[in-house]
Amino acid sequence: MELVSPEDYASLPSDLAGRFVAFEEICRRNLNEFITRETPAHFDQMIRMEYMTLVCAAAEECGVEGFDFPWHLDQPHEAFQTFLLKAAGVAARFRLRGVGKLDTYSVRLASKTRGRIEQQIAKLRDIIINSELAEWQRKGLLDKLNDLSVELSQPRVQYSKFMAVLAVVCATLGGTTTFLAEAPNAVVTITRLLGEDKIAEDAEADRLGPPPAPKSLPPKPRSLPAPDFVLAPERKHRELDDEIPF
Repeated sequence: MELVSPEDYASLPSDLAGRFVAFEEICRRNLNEFITRETPAHFDQMIRMEYMTLVCAAAEECGVEGFDFPWHLDQPHEAFQTFLLKAAGVAARFRLRGVGKLDTYSVRLASKTRGRIEQQIAKLRDIIINSELAEWQRKGLLDKLNDLSVELSQPRVQYSKFMAVLAVVCATLGGTTTFLAEAPNAVVTITRLLGEDKIAEDAEADRLGPPPAPKSLPPKPRSLPAPDFVLAPERKHRELDDEIPF
């Protein structure tokens, strides 16, 4: 049981900050799926330790500073909650920096496109279920298609994840009769739909141009100049007394 699969690695974005954010998100999502009320405590501890190890390695590789595995503790797993919160905070900062920027390797799909792609994924599911593949092969491919359905629900869809899964499906089904009859059309249709929405998105971004630069704050008001002279306290009081008419 792995927190990150080979397909997950293949789906990571190219820029380092986005790669770290996506990697940590995958680890966290699978961590939450693996740990349940029924899993034993030693298993939960092992998965948490694996999460911290992988995220530390990813941080080092992506140039994210401040992540150290808690080797200094007698029980490193006790630092898990602190480590988890820190990872969430770093990921949030990177996400905020990327707001408004278009990822070259992802696309925001129209609702209609999402529905049409899901129809093609359903066709591939039927082909796999009715194929002469071994049970373990069918299950593995169906799990990968389920991952595509999850990816399809994200705000932005990663091309690389779709291409990686479709490549595995094609390679596994390639020698079957059902694949030759139906699967190529589904794969080509999915690829075409992704491409059409990406072309439309890029064209719209070019039409709108870059986002306006934030307006600078107005300068602070200048302070009033100091008076040329200041009366001494005793003189000021004396002159005020002279001006009182009684």
